[in-house]
Amino acid sequence: MSKHSSSSLERNVRKETTNDSPDEVSEQTDLEPALKIWKKFIDLLSDNLKASEINTWFSVISPKSLEGDVLTVMVPSEDYYSLIESRYNKVIASIVESLLGKDGKLKYEIMQMGLFDSQSKDETPEKGPRILPLSSKKSLPEITSVTDVTEQDDFVTNLNQKHIFDNFIKGESNELAVAAAYAITNNPGHTYNPFFVYGGVGLGKTHIIQAIGNEVLKKFPDKKVYYTTAPDFTTQFTNNIAQSRIDFSQNKNGPKKLDFFYKSLDVLIIDDIQYLSGKEKTQDFMYQIFNTLYDQKKHVIFSSDKPVSQIKGIEERLISRFQWGITADIQPPNWEMRVAIIQQKFEEAKMEVPEEVVHFIASNVKDSIRTIEGCIVGIIADSVLRFKGEINLTIADNVISRVVGTARKSRNVSIENIIYTVANYYKISENQILSRKRTKEVAFARQVAMYLAKDLTNLTLETIGLNFGGKDHATVLYSYNTITAGAKKDSSIANQIEEIKELLRNL
Repeated sequence: MSKHSSSSLERNVRKETTNDSPDEVSEQTDLEPALKIWKKFIDLLSDNLKASEINTWFSVISPKSLEGDVLTVMVPSEDYYSLIESRYNKVIASIVESLLGKDGKLKYEIMQMGLFDSQSKDETPEKGPRILPLSSKKSLPEITSVTDVTEQDDFVTNLNQKHIFDNFIKGESNELAVAAAYAITNNPGHTYNPFFVYGGVGLGKTHIIQAIGNEVLKKFPDKKVYYTTAPDFTTQFTNNIAQSRIDFSQNKNGPKKLDFFYKSLDVLIIDDIQYLSGKEKTQDFMYQIFNTLYDQKKHVIFSSDKPVSQIKGIEERLISRFQWGITADIQPPNWEMRVAIIQQKFEEAKMEVPEEVVHFIASNVKDSIRTIEGCIVGIIADSVLRFKGEINLTIADNVISRVVGTARKSRNVSIENIIYTVANYYKISENQILSRKRTKEVAFARQVAMYLAKDLTNLTLETIGLNFGGKDHATVLYSYNTITAGAKKDSSIANQIEEIKELLRNL
């Protein structure tokens, strides 16, 4: 982080503590040492981390007090604290020691309960904003047609009540997206605005952006939260344009009413924004709405199946606005996360399933959560309708074969296994393969891993790219073609490929 960014953080904290009362003037004076140490902490942190990492993980932390060699800071939630500690514990400890001595400590105070912390109806957190009990949340209707929303007297959120944080499985593949999403619900309109989340089909983008809306309504029942998709947004806009040409009563049902509706929202959530591609007039309408909402400190949330930079046919001025806030990706779930998802789905269905069946499904269905859910539905249906409630490996194998192809053929061939095997073969770390390092050895190993991922799995190029740190499909295809050509010209490369495949077969 630059020195300018550090001073900006200090000013924000000062603004929050400034008051004319004697007690708060004293409190502000007590805060001065903490502010100075925290500024030095951020400056030293900038020597070790990228500015983007500091902005993402440390900009929402506020210094509270400095007592002796203990610096106390405020963090938004238990989850944020856990993520910071797991990612940056070593560098934090080193900086704290350099600033406060060997006995120096950084003490965290949590302002908000974590995503999955339990709380009874009558309990209220001791610190931070009060969490409203579930019973105070407005009743949310089932999803309805967006095209009729301007004709309704009663506001409809379009949110699905089932999409909440409590039933969203959190893991390495989505930890940034989840942490940022939950932070938004504590301070909508200000923290991480706009929020742009992207990932492949069926990885949970719709769930997480709707979870933001449902959580905001739980904490702030009076806010107007609205969810729609880019195709429905386009249909709504074009229908109102057509209606205005028919209805001559001063645009009673035309774009003016639609414009007023969207600009009156507190939180606007638009799914699958890539479908605005090539629709210039709809993009212009979106541009005007975005500017108004953003200027009024209202939150705007987008999702897409690809990173902002890869969306074609979207005006540059709109693309730049997508990038104003924070961008987070959701990658395909790893094996442990898939196991957790499968166990949760069977528990929700109140079905007891042998552990070997759970592991079998996790090893064979890897590309999306939606596919996992489809297989589970099929397994339950077969179990109930044909096998008197029994679930075993044979049933799971038959269903997976119908949904994704022959299961046993790909039982051990996953991207995780490919990366692990390639890294061991070339004696480098898995993190190096997933990094942006371009040394000859690492780049070649990465290309081999991408080649094998395309050759041995049924995953799309985009999904493979997401598993390699967000690479685009063109990079994956280039790697595949490079190794294919290299193996034809150089027998040693062909031999290496076969040796790695043999290692994968023996896993």
